[in-house]
Amino acid sequence: LMWHTSITKGVEPERFEFREPHLGTIVELTLYAPDETVANQSARAAYTRIGELNRILSDYNPDSEVMRLCKTAGTGQAVKVSPELYEVLARSIEYAKATDGAFDVSIGPVVRLWRAARRQKKVPPKADLAAAMALVDWKQIVLDPKSQTVELRKQGMLLDFGGIAKGYIADQAREVLVAKGVSRCLVAVAGDIAVGESPPGRSGWRIGIAPLDK
Repeated sequence: LMWHTSITKGVEPERFEFREPHLGTIVELTLYAPDETVANQSARAAYTRIGELNRILSDYNPDSEVMRLCKTAGTGQAVKVSPELYEVLARSIEYAKATDGAFDVSIGPVVRLWRAARRQKKVPPKADLAAAMALVDWKQIVLDPKSQTVELRKQGMLLDFGGIAKGYIADQAREVLVAKGVSRCLVAVAGDIAVGESPPGRSGWRIGIAPLDK
């Protein structure tokens, strides 16, 4: 879905807005381009990139690259991964170290229990939670920067990038727009927002925050 608003035709670029469903949410692009053709081509390139990254990082898709990696957990196998997956894992390890493990992308087994609990409206048994927690340990994710390989050392480990993927993907989509010459842009993946240069005549983007009440 696309619509646009003319901004001083012939002098300033036009504002275009796009909305498409991706990543289990709505991804919105706001950009300023010289014409509709450039805007459409740039937006399509950004959405294509989002789709590529979802096929790498999604834990909902059993055929994604990260889920294929998880199938090797505990086998002693160091797996060559894509630059994108390696970068997200490397950043995740940095954040795990900085937070003393409060941020831990190996939380996947626990997340799956609570997803089921939400559907069933029933708290997971304590024994199941304990078993899942035993698999959570970011120190068992071993990265080799030279070979760009990853080894998951505990059998049953599952990675979940829910705390980092949307922001990373928003950044990547913004980079695509900028590379297309559309530097005045904003990418909103639900609440994860990445911005480029400011709109014409403004010092920045205005971001609204919804109230907490209903």
